[in-house]
Amino acid sequence: MMRGKVLIAGGTGLIGSLLEMRLRNAGYEVFILTRNPKAKNHILWDPERNEIDVKRIESIEVLINLCGAGIADGRWTKKRKRILESSRIGTTNFLFKHSDKMRALKHYISASGITCYGYEEMDRPYSEEDEFGTDYLSQLVMKWEESARQFESICKVSIMRISIVLSGDGGALPKLMKIVKKGLASPIGSGNQWMPWIYIDDLVSVFLSVIDLELEGPLNAVTSCTRNTDFIKLLAKATGNRIWLPKVPVLTMRVVFGEMADMLTKGVQVSNDKMYRANIRPVYNTLEGVFEICK
Repeated sequence: MMRGKVLIAGGTGLIGSLLEMRLRNAGYEVFILTRNPKAKNHILWDPERNEIDVKRIESIEVLINLCGAGIADGRWTKKRKRILESSRIGTTNFLFKHSDKMRALKHYISASGITCYGYEEMDRPYSEEDEFGTDYLSQLVMKWEESARQFESICKVSIMRISIVLSGDGGALPKLMKIVKKGLASPIGSGNQWMPWIYIDDLVSVFLSVIDLELEGPLNAVTSCTRNTDFIKLLAKATGNRIWLPKVPVLTMRVVFGEMADMLTKGVQVSNDKMYRANIRPVYNTLEGVFEICK
């Protein structure tokens, strides 16, 4: 029995591909918005050209927006910032512009970032009720979430504040593992900064729970928070290596990464109490276990 029709924007990436499979297994009919349709369930769209196949979105009940250019994929030049903003806020505005065609829409779920809280207080856990930070990344997320809240006028809205996603199939972890195996990894800055993380399978489970429970508002999607030094040491241990290089100085990070260095040298500790109150409990709750799976 089909449980409902779900449309995913940004569904061809690492998270979206697994989410599509899990939704299908759970009984949902899943469609993917893409600029290059290759399968029967693919629906053409191109926000930059103001194109979308409106006839195929009329019966969509749940819309999940995972769109967003990679935060760490390049220095934050003015051009890169425009891409970061348009890929998040621009795509959301485009979807809302055509939301009147989605006559059956009941639930809009937006990806967001755990980086919304800023770095003012590093040693207290931030909850969903806390204010946004004042740095560039926090303000970007704030605008992103504001654009998502446009959908509150027509349906339920959920905002997934996603932490560092760990996966052996893509993202940052396989690249970091290669560096560790070469003996070239070391803690960054003080090494005391927090790294909130979640295993990709658990993240996808959170998405399914948000749909099934019809949860609304922001939700910190995080399993735990680990100090940078401990994260690197556990990764080295899991791969049979050791850390012998000194910590990377903050100044070096600023020279190499510019403004983006703050995201790497500072950190935020976040609470997952709201997730647990909804009885959403990660299965993979230790870094040792996750690294064992991913190596």
